[in-house]
Amino acid sequence: MTLADPGPRYHRSFLDALAEYHRDGLHTDLDPRLLADRPRFLRWLEELREAGIRGTAPIERDRVPHRIFWWVAGEEYLGRARLNLRLNDELAGFGGHIGYDIRPSARGRGPAPALLHAVLRAAGEAGLETALLTCAPDNHASIRVIERNGGVLDGTSAAGRLRYWCGTS
Repeated sequence: MTLADPGPRYHRSFLDALAEYHRDGLHTDLDPRLLADRPRFLRWLEELREAGIRGTAPIERDRVPHRIFWWVAGEEYLGRARLNLRLNDELAGFGGHIGYDIRPSARGRGPAPALLHAVLRAAGEAGLETALLTCAPDNHASIRVIERNGGVLDGTSAAGRLRYWCGTS
C-alpha cells in the first residue's frame, strides 16, 4: 500500500469505491455516474489539485492550502486522505490537519493505521512538526487508529470533536 496522487489509473477502482460509499450513505456529493465519463473525471482530478494549491474548497472551513492523497495497492483504490497545510479556526475544532477515510470493503483489513502513518510522514516532509486530528467521540475505530499512531488526546473542541496531536517524524 502506498500514497499516490489522485490519477486516471485508479478511475475504475475509485468508481467502485464511490458506489460502496453511496450504498453506505457516504460521499453522496460525488455522483459516480458523472465521474464515469473519463474526460469529466480528468477535469474533476484537476479541480482537486487546483483546490489544494489555491486553498479553495466548497466548504469555507476547508479553504486552506492542502494536498489530497489516495491510498492504493497496485491499481486498487483503498481510501483517501487530506493534509491541510495550515489550520484556520474552524479546522482547529473540526477537521484538523488530517482527515482520512477507507472504502467500506477495505475496512477492518488494516489499511487505516498505515494510511495515517504515511500521511503523518508527508506532513513532516511538508514542515509540520505535529498534526491535529479530530474525530467523533463515538468513532472508536478512528480513535484506535489515531492512538496507534501516537495520538495524544488534547480534549474536546467546542464542536464536540476529540482533538488529538500526533508527531510527524
